[in-house]
Amino acid sequence: MSIKTIKANITRLQAQLWRNRQYLRHTQKQLALIARASPASGHRSRQQLRALKAAIARDSASLETLNQALIAAIDSQANPQIQEILTRRYLGDEPFAAIAAAMGYDLRWVYRLHARGLAAGAEPQDKREH
Repeated sequence: MSIKTIKANITRLQAQLWRNRQYLRHTQKQLALIARASPASGHRSRQQLRALKAAIARDSASLETLNQALIAAIDSQANPQIQEILTRRYLGDEPFAAIAAAMGYDLRWVYRLHARGLAAGAEPQDKREH
């Protein structure tokens, strides 16, 4: 999986986790209100809560796996400058202009090194070893 794909999946999972946590809080508040009104609706709400908690746990585990894959893909880069650019971009979420300024490089050079890093990360493992 490419670095960009991993980062896109991480961003998607973070948004999904945020939505599920918001929905969990809302459902917990609703459960407190309806538990007194009807046992059946309280039971449905408790089932929803269990499903949401399971989804949050599953998504959190997937997010951790993707973060580890992203770190491994960045650490597999041979060039330390490319590693730093990819780390700042994909782990630090820094814009390219800030990366160029911090590293003392021209913005176009940062773009080129970034492209090289992505291309190297997309190569199969056996090709890189030869």
